[in-house]
Formats: sequence, structure tokens, C-alpha cells
Amino acid sequence: MTIDYIKLSPTGNITLLVTSPVPRDRQAAVAARLLEAVGGEQVGYVEPAADPRAAARLQMMGGEFCGNASMSLGAVLCREAGLAPGAVSEPVIEVSGCEAPVPCRIRREAEGWIGTVQMPLPTRLGLREVPVDGGSMAVPAVEMPGITHLLLPASVGLDEAQLRRRLPEWNRQIAADALGALLWDEAASAIDPLVYVPSAGTLVREHGCGSGSAAVGGWLAVRDGRDREVGIRQPGGTITARARLDASGALSALTITGKVALLEEGRVEIEE
Repeated sequence: MTIDYIKLSPTGNITLLVTSPVPRDRQAAVAARLLEAVGGEQVGYVEPAADPRAAARLQMMGGEFCGNASMSLGAVLCREAGLAPGAVSEPVIEVSGCEAPVPCRIRREAEGWIGTVQMPLPTRLGLREVPVDGGSMAVPAVEMPGITHLLLPASVGLDEAQLRRRLPEWNRQIAADALGALLWDEAASAIDPLVYVPSAGTLVREHGCGSGSAAVGGWLAVRDGRDREVGIRQPGGTITARARLDASGALSALTITGKVALLEEGRVEIEE
């Protein structure tokens, strides 16, 4: 199978957008082979949108939602439209794991783009008990359409080996399309994300996590009872999360902002 792809870096979270048509039932397997052949952290497929308000559809490799990949597709659409440096466009896209179209705001820079994505609001925020070596612990869990994130205090000392062993077990309980484990240092405003996508069989330590950043921003706003804007450091750079509350104290808006760079465009033969 011949695969055309665009390789981008949204705040270090290396993303492959496939522009060749690939049947849904083969996307997870093709994504695994493509990541081996080309390198990267995740794969999304660009498809025609069903909603007339959307310019395109992003179908992630495991059917999950991804803010960074959404930002990347928004940048690609603006590039195809010839957006000039300094100009701003607001494409709307469909994204797997999210029922409503996703608005983006893309500003062309001299090199790359600055993207803002309106994230779907969490369906639930609360503490969840998870088993760890030596017992169990209650951690903040932010359930979003298409992905659930666990905010694990860095001070607890969970290492990557234990997380890799535990994430599939945790997701058997949680049953999320994708499950993120965020080692979270609140004092440093930093996360170290590990994301498990069961349908694709991938467990990746990501350099940047858009939905994880949104999860932290949303959790802080609800916990503190006020709007929050926070720059969240991660291995690939900083993603800014903005969370707004309504009069009742519930989340009413959640966005992320980051940088997108084009790395390469290519074509590769994938064995099936």
C-alpha cells in the first residue's frame, strides 16, 4: 500500500497526517507500520467531512480525540489555502472521538504556525482509585470525549516502567478510547505524558500532549473555582491551556495553544 503523509511537530508531539485513503478497519494496523517506517508518536487520517461546516475530517489511528493533531490539520488546511505570514484563519474540522465540529484558530508565522484549538469539555472530573505497586492511590481523572487523563503527582515517584506495566490494566477498568498518564509537577507547571491507545496497540511517551494540557487546565479551574490560564511545560515545549467557568462553577470553555512546525512530506510503501 502506498501512503502519502505529512509529518508535523505540534510542540514536539510528532504527528503523521495520512492523506491517502485508508479503510477504517485497516487504519490502526497501517498506523503501527507507518510509525515504524517513518518515526513519530501518532497517526491521523485526513478524510472528507460529513458536516458541511467542516473543511475536513481527522480520524485518529485509534478513533481517539487529539488536540495536537487537530491543530496540525488546521495548519495544513491554512497552508493549502495560502495563508500569508501574520494572517489568521479559523478552520473548522471534524475529529474522531468528538461529536461536534472543532473550531481552530491558526496564525501563520515566519516559520510554522501558532494554533489554538477549542477542546471538547470533559464529561467527568473527579478522583479515581488506581492500583499501584504496594497498594492503590486516588488520583485526579479527567474524562474527555475520546480520551481520559490521569494526573499523577510527580512526587509519588511512579516511574515509566511501572506506568507502562499498569496503563493497560488501568484501562481495562476505565475502558477509554485512549488513556493518558500524566506525571504532573504542579509547582513547576510541568507534565511528562505517556499515552496508551489500545485499539492501535501503542503506548507512547509523548513530547507534548494537547488534551493532557487541557485536562490539567480544566482540573485546576474547577478545583480552584476560578478561570485559569496556565502554560504547561512538557518535553517538547510549552502548551497554554485556558479554562473558563460559568456562573455555576462548571467548565464552559477550554482551549489549548501551541506551535506547529512542518517537518517533511513523503510517500512510503507499507506492507500489509
